[in-house]
Amino acid sequence: MNLSDADYVASVLQDIEGSIVLVGHSYGGAVVTNAVKDNENVKALVYIAAFAPDAGETAVELSGRYPGSTPGPTLAPPVDLPDGGKDLYIQQDKFHAQFAADVPVNDAQLMSLCRKDF
Repeated sequence: MNLSDADYVASVLQDIEGSIVLVGHSYGGAVVTNAVKDNENVKALVYIAAFAPDAGETAVELSGRYPGSTPGPTLAPPVDLPDGGKDLYIQQDKFHAQFAADVPVNDAQLMSLCRKDF
């Protein structure tokens, strides 16, 4: 079975007893927003430099909605997923400036290699 990121997080949340606070960074904001449906244990969502979509909005839509948004030109070609969806990644040579400008270049280079399709 192939689950979306939000579906996977939602499945993990089902096994947690007690109150839950979910934190999302960047794309993770969209993940936590969509992972909480029907889970009464989730008491708060925290967004740290993250997409915070309203119902029906996507991270891709939000990334191109406002002037000055920069993700579009930094994206690598989409990676096909087994379920017909697509995964998006930032081009490795643009990763440091786009996503990790506050970390050393060597760390950003390593981070740019951490992709699910490897």
